[in-house]
Amino acid sequence: MACPIRLCVSAAVAVSVLLCVVAPSDAEPCSDSRGYPGIPGIPGSHGSPGKDGVKGEKGDPGESGYWLRGLKGDVGPAGPPGRPGIQGDPGIQGLPGREGPKGEKGSPTTGTVSFFSRKNPPRSTALQPVRFEHTYVPLPPEQTGEELDDGVFTCKKTGVYFFTYHVTSQQYICLNIVKKERGQEEGESVLNLCDSSTGYLVTSGSVVLELNEGDEVFLQPTANNKVAGKTSAESTFTGFQIY
Repeated sequence: MACPIRLCVSAAVAVSVLLCVVAPSDAEPCSDSRGYPGIPGIPGSHGSPGKDGVKGEKGDPGESGYWLRGLKGDVGPAGPPGRPGIQGDPGIQGLPGREGPKGEKGSPTTGTVSFFSRKNPPRSTALQPVRFEHTYVPLPPEQTGEELDDGVFTCKKTGVYFFTYHVTSQQYICLNIVKKERGQEEGESVLNLCDSSTGYLVTSGSVVLELNEGDEVFLQPTANNKVAGKTSAESTFTGFQIY
């Protein structure tokens, strides 16, 4: 059976007064609307990290550990040379320099150049050296030039020589300039020239040869020739050393 409302309120007030009397002295005072604090609950989990704070101001410079500046040190040894750089572009060509002073006149050479010049051959035999009998250029005995032994020039100085001839003939002629190396039995024709005419004619030729000491050079007619002997027209055979 339910209690009347008045009795329930009175019971509640009585319980409240009893709790206030029994409660410790340091507890919070009782009130009509709130009872004593309950037991502390379980701690909650950690929250998420907070955001970075604002960047602080720059600090003042610290003091140097050296109170005085030291003396300048000695120069160290030179290092090894570096690698050469890339070659630059060629520069612009400069202006021509002034002409230098004229040099002194040189002294005449003391050496003698090998040479010969002969004229007026007799009638020649085929395949035999043409014999030129007379000196064409009159010179002192020490400069008369090389002698021709039966029309054959024998080299006494190794070098380069120039040979030329002008020969008078009748109707036709074929001539060879022959070089015979030292120690060989037969020579080699290095130049062959032929000419023909109804009367007298003059044929000529020239050649440059490299000779060693002992080599021979001569003018040789072939079987087809009519070399004129002593006539009003002279024939010549000349040779000299170039260098």
